[in-house]
Amino acid sequence: MRALEEAPFLDVFSPEFTENPAPVVDELRSSTALVRTPIGVLVIRRDVVQALLTDRRLRSAVPDIVRMQGVSDGLIHQLVGDSLLAQEGDGHARLRTLVNRAFTPRAVEPHRPVMREILQGLLAPLYERGRCELMAEVADHYPIQVMCALLGVPDEDHEDFARWNTALTWVLSFELGAHLEEALWGASQMDAYVARLIAERRREPRDDLVTTLAQAEESGDRLSDGELRSLIAGLLFAGFDTTRNQLGLAMALFAERPDQWALLVDRPDLVPQAVDEVMRVSGAVGLAPRLTVEDVEIADHLVPAGTLVSLSLAAANYDPSVFVDPRDFDITVVRAPHHTFGGGPHYCLGANLARAEMQEALLQLTALMPTFSLDGEPTWRTPMGIFGPQTLPLRFTPGTAALSA
Repeated sequence: MRALEEAPFLDVFSPEFTENPAPVVDELRSSTALVRTPIGVLVIRRDVVQALLTDRRLRSAVPDIVRMQGVSDGLIHQLVGDSLLAQEGDGHARLRTLVNRAFTPRAVEPHRPVMREILQGLLAPLYERGRCELMAEVADHYPIQVMCALLGVPDEDHEDFARWNTALTWVLSFELGAHLEEALWGASQMDAYVARLIAERRREPRDDLVTTLAQAEESGDRLSDGELRSLIAGLLFAGFDTTRNQLGLAMALFAERPDQWALLVDRPDLVPQAVDEVMRVSGAVGLAPRLTVEDVEIADHLVPAGTLVSLSLAAANYDPSVFVDPRDFDITVVRAPHHTFGGGPHYCLGANLARAEMQEALLQLTALMPTFSLDGEPTWRTPMGIFGPQTLPLRFTPGTAALSA
């Protein structure tokens, strides 16, 4: 076993790496599974990433990343600390047991008509124009409206949630310190609203997700109001930001590969497979941050307790030991499962919901724009955190199916 100092060093904050990490990672992966970084270590081989996602000697580092940026108390610290992302062991297992049934494929399926209705409302104004800014006109609204509809939030409050979520996007980035006031405003607004919503559903249950979660029970155990507030806020945040960015990444990727889009237009049966291929090639979540709770041997190196271990989900999705031609985007190829949803105890709770939202979006968009192209250069969000386009201008010829709808 070698000392950690013997591992190759990679400056993940350098412009050269952030602008084009793929060739650097591919070269390093051929000789090592682990590299040192300015803030810990980065794991870049799929087999090692997969093993560490289930290793109990590592825990979620999300609360530590928040503390690293000077947030050691207050509402954001509390909401992050109480979230499913941060919980471990028996506490995490208890919360998952109580809420998992609300996110099974069977539980998600009845929500698809709501997704279609929301999408049709967003896309209808675009039919005659033949151009749009996809993020501002569709992606910024679709996932938050879906999540609000499922939770039972009134239509007139959806845009408030969109603004609060936009402010909260900094919480899971490395730029929280610079945007703390904005994030705190979003957190306080959402927390107060969610507290009122829970109280209302306790008094008057309805057929919505807040009521389902409030009534969730296992062997006499139920979620407390504090746990519900953190869980629902987490669902609103994660359900908005990841799906928003994933939809933008999908359309940016298809803009580069019009042959794949044409295939999807002709073969809507490929949509489920296309969603998974998009998430493998261009996932909105590229890292799973973990912290070692004891000394751990990783890829023949001794990693001391208290080390930040970033598991590169993106690198795992491109590992040539598992994927043939891993850099090729091909929606017809049946591949091994991707790791964009993570793995182990922290596998994404809303994975089935996110897949359904993406599938419905691609079905509607292929009807709206059977051919499309970029209408200018996209702009991009920070790559250190949840990644995706800030703006994505598109030009298209409206499809006859969309116009008739």
